[in-house]
Amino acid sequence: MSGWGLYEAWNFSLDFVLWPILQSLYGFLGVLLLILVALTNNFLILLWYQRKKVDWFGVNEVESLKAKGHLWVHEISNHKNLIKRFSLYIPAKILQFMIWLLNKNDIFAFVTLSIWQDSFITTIFLRHGSLKKLDRRDYTIFVCSTILSCVGWAVFMQIIIVAVKAIWGWI
Repeated sequence: MSGWGLYEAWNFSLDFVLWPILQSLYGFLGVLLLILVALTNNFLILLWYQRKKVDWFGVNEVESLKAKGHLWVHEISNHKNLIKRFSLYIPAKILQFMIWLLNKNDIFAFVTLSIWQDSFITTIFLRHGSLKKLDRRDYTIFVCSTILSCVGWAVFMQIIIVAVKAIWGWI
């Protein structure tokens, strides 16, 4: 299994198995523990990424997407094949909105990536291709992104937990 596959398997088990179990059983204390797990996990990945200096997450591709994504959206909206045009309309509009957010400024990019991705990806993206040693700004982005991401995920998971308990009659 590749490094990316291991990362995805670990992420899935953390997000969809461990997280709801600990949050359901321990509530706020479980969420605090999970934030510490996420901070540690993402920090180790960030350090590994920094040490290897290889963009195996495709973060630099996101920079390219920011610059050239509007061309793909334009191509889809003017495609001759109506099936392709209509089936890709919503994904193209979502992409167009994401590109707009990422291009708006670093604050929008920070919020968008913190919610959409892990904090190390947010940190790498906001370094704008720099491979130099992490500085205070990078650490601040990393910690704030982790907290924002985890709080958002905890709210989302709480909604799922309450819904599942209500469906199964546990409430």
